[in-house]
Amino acid sequence: MIDNRICTNLKYNIFQRDNDTDVFLDTNHMVIDCYLPDTGNQRIQFVSPRAVLIRLGNFSEKITVHILSDMDIYSSIANFEIDLKATRIYIHSDEQKVILKRAI
Repeated sequence: MIDNRICTNLKYNIFQRDNDTDVFLDTNHMVIDCYLPDTGNQRIQFVSPRAVLIRLGNFSEKITVHILSDMDIYSSIANFEIDLKATRIYIHSDEQKVILKRAI
């Protein structure tokens, strides 16, 4: 568990930036299935991303998720906010794909 807000079995690196914490998670180009029921979609899928960057704010329950085509912030192909009020983000590999979901 990372910062009591992220549960993962992926390799990751943590970087402190001003009032934020950046967590880079290596997806190794596996498909990412995002299950975000608050968006009205059952699933959003990203094909062959290199990594996920999760930016944690020190003073907020909201996080920003960046889907990256490479291992740097400037290669973001998509990004979105998730409110983690009373929940955590789970991002794990099941050997065929990466699952990203918000849950208690």
